[in-house]
Amino acid sequence: MDNQNNLLVCGRNLEQSIDFEFYKTLFDPVRSEILKFLAIHGKKNISEIAQNFTQDRSVISRHLELMNRYGILNKEKQNRSTFYELNKEHILEKFETTTNNLKELILK
Repeated sequence: MDNQNNLLVCGRNLEQSIDFEFYKTLFDPVRSEILKFLAIHGKKNISEIAQNFTQDRSVISRHLELMNRYGILNKEKQNRSTFYELNKEHILEKFETTTNNLKELILK
């Protein structure tokens, strides 16, 4: 029974240490491609982004909104266009926090 409790505690600690929803959002294959595209090309509007992908514009739009919700992208409205760009600081901060949390868990 002690092993079972240890597993539960370890699992809970792991879940609290890693923002799994952030990483699932980040590492989806299409969203990873969008991430690479914006890393190379900088701030772009949805039309400029969507024309570089095979998915329908509405699908790309949903990906962009989800990435914005998790702080992966910044969104800025300019007139009638919405522009997206990487939120580099937030992404790096998440990786740093995750690394520090994992170190703490593993090195206990």
